[in-house]
Amino acid sequence: PFWLKLPNLLRPPSGLLSPAIMSDVNVPEMPDDMGDEMSDDGMGGDYNPPPELPEGVTKEITKVGEGWKKPKAGDEVTVHYVGTLAADGSEFDSSRGRGEPFVFTLGQGSVIKGWDVGVATMKKGELAKFTLAPEFAYGESGSPPKIPANASLVFEIELLSWLSKDDLFQDGGAIKTLLKEGTGWTKPIDGDEVRISVKCTAKDGSVVDERSGLDYTIGSGA
Repeated sequence: PFWLKLPNLLRPPSGLLSPAIMSDVNVPEMPDDMGDEMSDDGMGGDYNPPPELPEGVTKEITKVGEGWKKPKAGDEVTVHYVGTLAADGSEFDSSRGRGEPFVFTLGQGSVIKGWDVGVATMKKGELAKFTLAPEFAYGESGSPPKIPANASLVFEIELLSWLSKDDLFQDGGAIKTLLKEGTGWTKPIDGDEVRISVKCTAKDGSVVDERSGLDYTIGSGA
């Protein structure tokens, strides 16, 4: 990929996203009891207000996104972006110019600090312009030759989609990745009878087991 070659722009310079620096960045988590906060029309009412951006990051929405959901830390997000220098507007990088979206894991320090903070405030389809102070970009080191030291940057970012990933037991033993949105907001509880389809694959992608129309009772252990 382009960002692994010459400019290496979206990879933070050494030390820039150290744990000490990342400790003051709060990527909002989506609560599990989402349905309790939603209105009957499923639009969520006042639920999930935009998180407050830290000083040094400003956001201007160019195109409003869909719905109310936003990605959370650990989600795999797909974006298009154009990066320019705030000082003179010169472009230093663009996924649109390459014709290929950029994919990264949110809140893991794999991109510059301002991206982890800013993209967490976006909805699907939203187009926004973020202005980042140097401490949320490449800091004192910059990213030569295109980004000088202590440069403020402007990124136009479009959030195309994301894969929602949840560590169900907080131990890495079971990771849920949302492949298709369901309808409504209610979920089955213990004692409910459900019908599901199951497909089990190995790490190499080979199918180990696949069944449809499987009935069982939630919480029965069967």
